[in-house]
Amino acid sequence: MRINACSVAFRHLDVTAADLARYVDREGFDGLEIWSPHARALLRHWQVLDQRPRVPMLAGYLPLGMPDFDPAEARALVELTAAWAAPRLRLFAGGIGSREADAAQHRAILDDLRRVADMAADHGLRVAVEMHPGTLADSVPATEGLLAALDHAAVGINFDVLHVWEGGADPLAAFTRLAPDVLHFHLKNVTGRDRLSVFEPQNVHDPKGGRDGMCPLFGGVLDYARILGALPPQADGSLEWFGPRPAGTMRADLAQIRALALQAA
Repeated sequence: MRINACSVAFRHLDVTAADLARYVDREGFDGLEIWSPHARALLRHWQVLDQRPRVPMLAGYLPLGMPDFDPAEARALVELTAAWAAPRLRLFAGGIGSREADAAQHRAILDDLRRVADMAADHGLRVAVEMHPGTLADSVPATEGLLAALDHAAVGINFDVLHVWEGGADPLAAFTRLAPDVLHFHLKNVTGRDRLSVFEPQNVHDPKGGRDGMCPLFGGVLDYARILGALPPQADGSLEWFGPRPAGTMRADLAQIRALALQAA
């Protein structure tokens, strides 16, 4: 499996494009998933680097289904993804759960997502809808329904293993159902189900937010030795770390992943 670092791990640190490129190359990652604020701030400096790691995905945000959704902002984000030579753009399917959204809200989110997917297709890109609580892709059945309703060749899934489990599914059983549409994986773990709130966006992006429950990939309740061993070798996965010591933690997780792969071989 190709393992990428996430630049969002460094969101509270002052990093440069050269810093990120050196880190990815030095530690042996297969690429760098770029967080949209970094993508905007660092593009010009990234483009002049002599050595640039592969960028498999840009992690972006748009207010899909909301009154402030702006097609011009969406187009700019798609163009930013293309400028980073990333083949896919990660988005969330709105900001309301599949069971809480009414028909009008469902329709508005799907309409905006379809518009962005059309823009992405024009640039030869795909949209990776993240499976995440509080969105229209908060469970396996909800995600299947969203994909069927969109029926768009440019739309696939960012399969967040932790959030799939949070939604009540066994990750490998869920992957079996969704495999043809999975474009990317997010890899993270937690110490217990009672600590899942630590990953709520308002907490993880707050420099003073709680971090209790965040743990290295092989230190939590999800059995990543089993999970990673069953995923396709050609798949892209990103270590999505939100806790302290991002460089050292992702480095250690990568080393364990590589060691497991050698054992399996």
